[in-house]
Amino acid sequence: MPGYHEGFVRLLYGIILAQFIVIAILLGGFSSEYLSNVYFRIWVDNNFPQLGMLLTGQVDALLIGMALGGTILLIQRMKNEANIDEGTTATLGRRSSLTRSSELLPNHATRTTIVEAPRETPEQVLGELEKHDFQNSSHYCGDR
Repeated sequence: MPGYHEGFVRLLYGIILAQFIVIAILLGGFSSEYLSNVYFRIWVDNNFPQLGMLLTGQVDALLIGMALGGTILLIQRMKNEANIDEGTTATLGRRSSLTRSSELLPNHATRTTIVEAPRETPEQVLGELEKHDFQNSSHYCGDR
């Protein structure tokens, strides 16, 4: 979020995550009550039939999985941003070798070329194998 202080953004992420966790816990409680209380199930089915699908327990597991995945991704993002910030400050804090000396570094790079080995066709490989098999079989026949 450009333009906002980093601490404020982290606080907002924390608040959103806390709200999501509270919603998942409340949905889990309602789901447990729906599955164990027959009277509550009848009342929900009569008054809010679509809510019965939400309270069967599957949606709650999906929400908890999404919250865990989002939390892990958020933590990784914050760590990567911290590592990038540390690397940037470490690079900006020291002077590079080019600014210390006015010499330009010589270019010692050598030109490389990619050389491909000749490839044999499957027919050539089979021919070589048959030739070796024929030599080995004639060698064994002569020893008998």
